[in-house]
Amino acid sequence: MPEGFNYRSFGIAGETMSDGNICPASHDGSAVFAMPDGRLRLIRNHEVDSPSNETTAVAGERAYDRRAGGATTTVELEVKPDGSVEVIRDFLSLNGTHTNCSGGRTPWGSWLSCEETIEDDRPFVVNEDNDEFQNGFEQRHGYVFEVPADADGIVDPEPLVAMGRFIHEAVAIDPRTGDCYLTEDAEPAGFYRFRPTTRDRLADGGTLYGLRIRGERGKDMRGGFEQGTRFDVDWVVIEDPDPAPGTTYEDAAHGVFRQVEAQGGATFAGLEGCVWSTATNSAVFLATAGGAAGCGQVWAYHPDASEDGGMLELLLEAPGIWVLNYPDAVTVDESGLMLIADDGIGTSTLNAFTPSGDRYTIAEAMDGVNDPTGPTFSPDGTTLFFNLMGEDPPLEPAMSFAVWGPWDQLR
Repeated sequence: MPEGFNYRSFGIAGETMSDGNICPASHDGSAVFAMPDGRLRLIRNHEVDSPSNETTAVAGERAYDRRAGGATTTVELEVKPDGSVEVIRDFLSLNGTHTNCSGGRTPWGSWLSCEETIEDDRPFVVNEDNDEFQNGFEQRHGYVFEVPADADGIVDPEPLVAMGRFIHEAVAIDPRTGDCYLTEDAEPAGFYRFRPTTRDRLADGGTLYGLRIRGERGKDMRGGFEQGTRFDVDWVVIEDPDPAPGTTYEDAAHGVFRQVEAQGGATFAGLEGCVWSTATNSAVFLATAGGAAGCGQVWAYHPDASEDGGMLELLLEAPGIWVLNYPDAVTVDESGLMLIADDGIGTSTLNAFTPSGDRYTIAEAMDGVNDPTGPTFSPDGTTLFFNLMGEDPPLEPAMSFAVWGPWDQLR
């Protein structure tokens, strides 16, 4: 880590949490919230994707699906005067979901946890062409779930069906309007906007849209573009955000995107992390294999005053893996400092990109394998939190980190 920074690990997979549950594996997206008592709460996804015919450790009380092992955990934290972080307690806050990958924080104090799968309740069948598509669950999956930061235990799970059923990755919310921007980790992929009926009550429903480049129907955004290239965009309505699964994996995975494609929507390469940048008032998102070199792009969507269109800008396209190595997760602080976690072959790094164009490595996993995930700053910007994905304990246990130090030197 850079000189002057300190860190601690916590929340190790397999350990017993304060509520008596075992901390799940596969730590992924996360967000931190300031609580009225001065403490912080970290809500963390667990991207557990075990098949439905295996026993799950956390799918118990209030589980959305007792066969699914995905979850979120909440960790209550106290920041000491010297910047160090102490864990006060941790507990399960959502369970029985599947492949909880990333998500996003809301301006009203909750975490949106996204399922990166479209498996459902059809009979279990071993699919040799796609070993992550087995079915046999109690419920349909591929939804977004909301977890309030002040929840002190497992919440009643409610899939936000109007936000679409597809291979979700992340969500960024415009705090000025409440519009939600969503990424899809699929190939091909769309970029989506959800406009809620009630700004801070997503369960009330709303309208889902797909992005389209004005005057260029079916524009393919996966190839190479010059940095700084801009496109005027509009949005097409998705009439059926929760389509029938069809008969094949492709039917289930691309049912929403096909509606966008039929209306001339844009095609992206495997969209991953997405975060709202207050520094630029834009949704910043990653295309993990986009660009001429196929190793990553960073895009920003800038809404216009009418809120019905806007501008899409290419912030960065990597010429090679020495700049971006299949970027997976992103966060941006109020100064515009952008942190990107790579998960390409042979790398496990968390890098900082300053508004002036400098690049720093913040953290690197010594094994070169264990992926960094879920970078997020505390609300006051003094502490960075992120996770290591891990694998099945005890081989590479997942865990979380808190990092404190002279962040202003990098901004």
